[in-house]
Formats: sequence, C-alpha cells, structure tokens
Amino acid sequence: MAALAIFCAQSMRAQNRIVIPDTKDYLVLTGDMHMHTIFSDANVWPETRVEECAAEGVEVLCITDHMEDRHNRMVNQGLFHCDRNKSYEIAAKRGKQLGVTVIHGGEVTRRMPPGHFNVLFIDDVEPIAKVDDSHKDHLEGALASLAEARKQGSFNVWNHPHWAAQAPNEVKWFKEHTKIYKEGLLDAVEVYNSCDGFSMEAFQWCIDKNLTLICGTDSHKPMFMELNTNAGELRPVTLIFAKENTVEGVQEALEARRTAIFADGKVYGNAELLKMLVDSCLEVVSVKQSGNSTKVTVRNNSSIPMILVKGEGGEQAAYTRYNIIEPFETYTYGCTGLEYKTPVAVDSFVLSFDFENFYTAPGQHFNYKINVTKPE
Repeated sequence: MAALAIFCAQSMRAQNRIVIPDTKDYLVLTGDMHMHTIFSDANVWPETRVEECAAEGVEVLCITDHMEDRHNRMVNQGLFHCDRNKSYEIAAKRGKQLGVTVIHGGEVTRRMPPGHFNVLFIDDVEPIAKVDDSHKDHLEGALASLAEARKQGSFNVWNHPHWAAQAPNEVKWFKEHTKIYKEGLLDAVEVYNSCDGFSMEAFQWCIDKNLTLICGTDSHKPMFMELNTNAGELRPVTLIFAKENTVEGVQEALEARRTAIFADGKVYGNAELLKMLVDSCLEVVSVKQSGNSTKVTVRNNSSIPMILVKGEGGEQAAYTRYNIIEPFETYTYGCTGLEYKTPVAVDSFVLSFDFENFYTAPGQHFNYKINVTKPE
C-alpha cells in the first residue's frame, strides 16, 4: 500500500507539472513568453510570477510589462519609485534562486494596426519607452520602438493578432505589418495567447514568412485563477529546442526558429522538430511475440497526450486504428496479419500514425512511423 501511495503521489506531481523529455540534440525548455506583473497592469508581484513557473515546470519566463504611460501614472501617484526595468530585476533575482531563466522584455502597446509587440532580450526598457511616448501615430510609434529595441539586440514578436478586441471580425495581416516585416523588425508571431487561444492564420503566416512560433499566456491574474492545476490543467507554453538553458541559449533557439507550441492538449510546429519531440517522448518499451500477434508496447513519457490514428505506410499489419495514449501511460499494440488472427506476413513492418493533435500546418497532422522487427 505504501508503494502504491508513493506511485500515486509521483504520478499526481507529474500531471500537475509540465514534463517534456529532452531530445538527442537539444534541451526542450518550456517557456511562457508573455507575462505581466503589478508594475504595469497586472496584480501579481514579479517574484510570484517566477514561483508560479517553478511550481508548474515552466523553465523560461519573459517579463513583458507594458511600457507606455501606465507605469508613469503609478509613479506619479506615489505607488512606485523606480523605472520600468524593476519588474525584470526582481524576477531575475528570484529566477536564479529557483532555476527559472528570466528574459528581460517589454510590450509596445499600439492600436491595430499594427497592434501590440513584445521586445525580448533587451537591456533597458526606458529608451524604448521614451521613443514610444514621442510618437502619436501608431505605425510610426511601433516602427521607432521596434528599431530602438533592435539596437539592444531585441527579438520582436507581434502579439495576439487574433485578439477579439482588435480583430473583432477577421484576423488580418495589414500593410503596416508588411512594412514592419520588410524593414526587418519582425521575428515572430504569437500563434497562441490565452486571451483568445490558437490562431490558424498566425500559424500559416509563420510558415509562409519564416517567422518563429510563439506562445504566451499574457496573464494579468495569478495563475491559480486561470488554471486548475489540481485537475491536471497545464499552462500553454512555447517549446524551445535550445542548446543550453541560459538567456543566450534561449535567444539562439528563437532566432533559429526552433520552437513549437503546446497548448490545450495540442502541439504545433514543423515536422522536423515534432519528430525530435516524439522520438524523445514516445518510447518503445518492448516487442514480443505471443501466438500470431506481435505485441509492441509503447510508453508516453511526457505531459502531452497523443491521439494516434493509423496512417499511410502501415498497411502491412493490422493494429488499433484509433487510440489515445495519455501522459505517462503505456499501451500495447497487438499487431497481426491482414487476414483475421494470422501473423504479420513479413519479419519487419511499420506502425504508421497520424497524430491528430499534432499539427505541422493548419489542418495538417504530423505523421510518425515506428519500425518493428518481429522477435525470433
């Protein structure tokens, strides 16, 4: 009974935290790339943001407080006596204590078009905010702010293009975004934002324009008000395929477009990265022969559910055509020949799966193959 209790406790902790195994070539870091604190328009202290991430298994946190006049209003009211970098400084100190990599950023807040932009990996918010404050025109203000941030080596993200408050009827790439893109001031688009969820249009733009996929909660409330972690609900995250868990390692991965998104039980990314991910998450535990059936046991070693449908290339064997392997669960495929209760006719065959909750493009599922050799 004691052993069972320990197993159940460990399983519950795994379900409450995001667990993604590293690939052969990269660390797979989980990141919330868009978060606010009490230093702009949220009601959460920066240290708490870090502690939330540590509790949930989120390894990278971007502090992206709004940099327009909200901060100034609070300073004028006597609530703060600091500049706009303070929220990052507080969070970064706590991040070092808890092993969370904290990224210095800020949010340029303009009406649509062109909308809001996060500038990440900056050194100082103040000169960017000063430039932003000096422009009344929204496009010129965004261009000047993004250019000023770029002087600090920023990575620029167009936030929530599908936010209903700014895109009530359609999600559109405006001519203003073309100008920003052509001037080399756009690196990524936020494809998933907790306010409005997933944007199919933004996903396609990233593919067409070679932009990085980004996911952020854009949280303004304490996370316990947004997630029921006790019921296994997980925060949406950017999956960052990094060479090292440092600020520099995260930036290199984002600039190299090595990201995917895990949100609402679904994964979005390019086929190469998704193959690396599944290679690390889906383990072939054993291959055994039992009568006329070749039994292939696989285990899901991640927090990502896997919805598997028999795919093209698996025609040599009969096996379960639809199955869900939940996080940290094991499933055994009994593989037989195409004729009822006969053995597979060849010594080696393929289990081909279309992952119904993994997408390489809007409406396009990721296909994955397991090569099986029948035991002697």
